[in-house]
Amino acid sequence: MHRQDDIDGRHTVTARAASWLRVDWGPQEPAEPGPGVAAGVALAAPLLVGLATGHPEAGTPLLLPALLVVLPLPRDAGLGERARQLAARVAAVTLAGVYAYLVGGRVWALVPAITVAAVLGARAPRVGSVAPLAMVLIGIGGPNEAFGVPGLAQLAGGLWGAALVLPRWRRHPSRGPAAPQPPSDRTHAVRLGVTVAAAAALMAAVHHLTGNGHWLVTGTVLALKPTPDGTRAKTRQRVVGNTLGGVVGTLLVLLRPGQLTVALLIGVVGALAYAFRPANYLYWCLAFPMLLLLMDAYREPVPWYTAVVRVALVLAGGLLAVLATRWPRPRATSPPGD
Repeated sequence: MHRQDDIDGRHTVTARAASWLRVDWGPQEPAEPGPGVAAGVALAAPLLVGLATGHPEAGTPLLLPALLVVLPLPRDAGLGERARQLAARVAAVTLAGVYAYLVGGRVWALVPAITVAAVLGARAPRVGSVAPLAMVLIGIGGPNEAFGVPGLAQLAGGLWGAALVLPRWRRHPSRGPAAPQPPSDRTHAVRLGVTVAAAAALMAAVHHLTGNGHWLVTGTVLALKPTPDGTRAKTRQRVVGNTLGGVVGTLLVLLRPGQLTVALLIGVVGALAYAFRPANYLYWCLAFPMLLLLMDAYREPVPWYTAVVRVALVLAGGLLAVLATRWPRPRATSPPGD
């Protein structure tokens, strides 16, 4: 009898785990190939120009700012709103570049900046998660004076990406007036700030914020949503997508492709990631780890275990976000989207 109870208990745990990781693989909206191609060009072109001129490292400072600025924009946003959102993103990545220079790679100085950026992003939908992502991803690189002026590389990369994605590359059928932006949730902003501060402080305390440890911070930023349902759904997508995408990315990196091949792969994978992001966030989670691994591999060889460490930290960040939704009083339902 006890043996059967043990078997039933193990089956229950397995079923719960499988249910927790269950995700919807089907497309929920049409893909957008036009913006995807524009994003792919924004990422690959600086690298290809650098290779063609005999300076392969010249284009790398533009890569991360462009990556953050060309994140998908709302489908129904008009040209003016697109310009305002892109301008806010360019300002965020430029400010992150200037701050990284001012603090000179001091890890603890990044913790309050990442926290403030997360709170401001939660309260300002136009910049959103780009603000904290820029602060942590650009900040961990330390001072960057690629063009001799602090923040200039980030400004140039951001403007380059913004110029390519500002036009609407695909016409959509008229859907009436654009839906108004939901009001920002002050409780969510506070919750996000406290949780991100804890994640950033933890990474700084163990001196790994400047390594793969920053994935705990980004995992928390991207998983924590205003509702428990939204947070759990986003965490499932990120864990499943990052795991599978990380495996594929690692296999690509282990082939030790040359810089030209890596630059072309960055363009192709970037185009796919941005084109299919509107269709299903899971597709983005599959492609984005590959994109970041390839970006790292362009600069220097990447250890095989990098993807494993990153997936583990994404899971830890997601679990931290799920726990954070229990404070102080979560709502029961979740709005669609990010």
